[in-house]
Amino acid sequence: MPRKLKHPELLSLPPAERQKERVKRWVQEQNADPAKKARLQERNTENKRKNRELKRAQKNWKENVEGQRPGKRHLPQVAAPTDSAAGLSNNIVMPSTGPAISQPSSSSDPQLIPIPIDLVLLPQPSNNVEVTGPCSHCTCNAATMVESPSTTQDTVATKTPCTRDISTMMEAPANLYPLPNHPQLEPAPPTSPTLAELDMDLASDIIGVQVPEQAETVKWSDGRTTVLPCIWEDGVNICKDDVEYVKFLAQLPQSLPGSAYVVHAQYCDWSSKPKELRELVNAALRKGKCFLLHGCPESEPANLDVDYLERYGMSSMRPIVAHDAKARVANFTYPHQDSTIQQFIRDIYNPNIIQCVLDLPLSQGGLPFFFSTLDHGMVYAWNLTLTCKPRSVHPDNFLVKAWALLHHAGFLTYFHHDSDGGNTYVKVENHNGLKFWCLAFPKNGHAIPRTTLSTNFALFADLKKNRKKIESKWDFEVVTVLPGDLLIQPPGQFHAVYTPVATFATGGHFYNHEYMHLTELSRYTDHTKGTTFTNQTHDHSIATFERMVINLPYLPSCVTLYSRSLSALCAMVLESKKYIAAGTGKKKAETLDTAEQAIAISEAIVKYFWTDLNSAIKIYRTGNQMHPGNPIDRAELLSCLEKFTMPMP
Repeated sequence: MPRKLKHPELLSLPPAERQKERVKRWVQEQNADPAKKARLQERNTENKRKNRELKRAQKNWKENVEGQRPGKRHLPQVAAPTDSAAGLSNNIVMPSTGPAISQPSSSSDPQLIPIPIDLVLLPQPSNNVEVTGPCSHCTCNAATMVESPSTTQDTVATKTPCTRDISTMMEAPANLYPLPNHPQLEPAPPTSPTLAELDMDLASDIIGVQVPEQAETVKWSDGRTTVLPCIWEDGVNICKDDVEYVKFLAQLPQSLPGSAYVVHAQYCDWSSKPKELRELVNAALRKGKCFLLHGCPESEPANLDVDYLERYGMSSMRPIVAHDAKARVANFTYPHQDSTIQQFIRDIYNPNIIQCVLDLPLSQGGLPFFFSTLDHGMVYAWNLTLTCKPRSVHPDNFLVKAWALLHHAGFLTYFHHDSDGGNTYVKVENHNGLKFWCLAFPKNGHAIPRTTLSTNFALFADLKKNRKKIESKWDFEVVTVLPGDLLIQPPGQFHAVYTPVATFATGGHFYNHEYMHLTELSRYTDHTKGTTFTNQTHDHSIATFERMVINLPYLPSCVTLYSRSLSALCAMVLESKKYIAAGTGKKKAETLDTAEQAIAISEAIVKYFWTDLNSAIKIYRTGNQMHPGNPIDRAELLSCLEKFTMPMP
């Protein structure tokens, strides 16, 4: 009597679809068991070691065979995985003394033989199956890859089975119930898609589970397929406008190394050079470019649930205010709904609810330590001005430096820029999370007057109506933010975000002396169109700016000050009322205890370098609005601020 089939309901499907479905179900079963994931993670450590041994052995063999007769060439016996690691793009920014990057092996490499999959990982008879496709730990830039790396037919002799991490395993399990005498009842073991293909399909596993069965899909420029926003009511998708918006985003070009707008770098190439890495970030941000650091250390894989969030100090009973997609359809300006963390997590699996939570306070977080001194507002303004004791301090001054984001699958955030002119950094935390960060850059931005820039910003208020004008005046790039990626964007950076799968991310805002010209431009825009251009508002910035000015006499020499950035900072302190964002009321115009000293220092700087404020503003607002200006002579600045400097003992 033949054994019972594991998935008899699949027999009605065509063979190809049946195989694909069996693979998908098997992957789901593996991902559902945290204990099994933990055991496989341990085995993956051994797998990495063997992979390194293989690369060293291959390198030594190639060096040794030079000059030998073909008959005497022998490849060493090494136990290792069969992955072929694709080389990094030559356009990725790397330090001058960084490690050399090897290119993929050529067709002249020695032929290899198959390696069997570890029986512990695959409960099946051991078969010599070739495993192809890129490994998740290879040097291929997954965030910018638009084509899957070519696989290799090369094989290597081995006697030891290779252990494989479940996240990088390419071969699905063979039939657990082999029926050699009944081939018509159970097909041969399915051929699993490559890892890239598994990652590329972000829709199949959540349709009918987290999103309605009627949800459509779209393919992005990086090759990934995702669901489109969908809330199904009375036979209609009420998110039809969001569907068209996401389709527009999906066809935008992927950001690649060598981009004119986004600097790409690998953490492994710079981890031992934190100072040089910070200089690289500063050089990008002060010119209005974004910075993407790939391969940062990741947290341990875990499911996005209440227990996972408790690791970050988030109680399941914590009250939250969620942005609700259905409520947004009814009232775009006020999409808010009261909820709790626990309810939000439960609603991940409610197909007809799409929500997000913005700015969850995470004050224990912040920039990674190697980037922490980029935050001049915290490091030099607040830390070094403790003798200035205002009566009260707005909590946003400290909460804004670190926050968390929670998103359901299919949530769209429209084009906007972040309020109060802060730099923004973001990092996806959960191991199966992902965000499409769609960046907009003004064409010929260096040559456009600020009034024209503000007019062009206004076009995003109605993408459907203004699409042709937008495409004629803006360039776009999409950054696929994966776990391990850290994206930093400059002040005023216009961006839209689509979250195709349930995602937990962390991030924050910060200010830096070198990019204050972009902070001023962003806040100038908010003053007239604040309710249109930003998704969250904060009431804190003037307190930080005043302290940045007060600390100028004591600013370390390692910080470079630029003329346009310095004049912008002084202007925001001297004319603070002119930078109140629209719709925020009068609270930000309140005079603080630090105002008198900050204004006196700002006036002294303006008089010394530009005669008066009107002259400074006139010079500042002409020419390239993206340029920070010329470096300020620090000796001259100290001379200017001598009366504000405490005498040395």
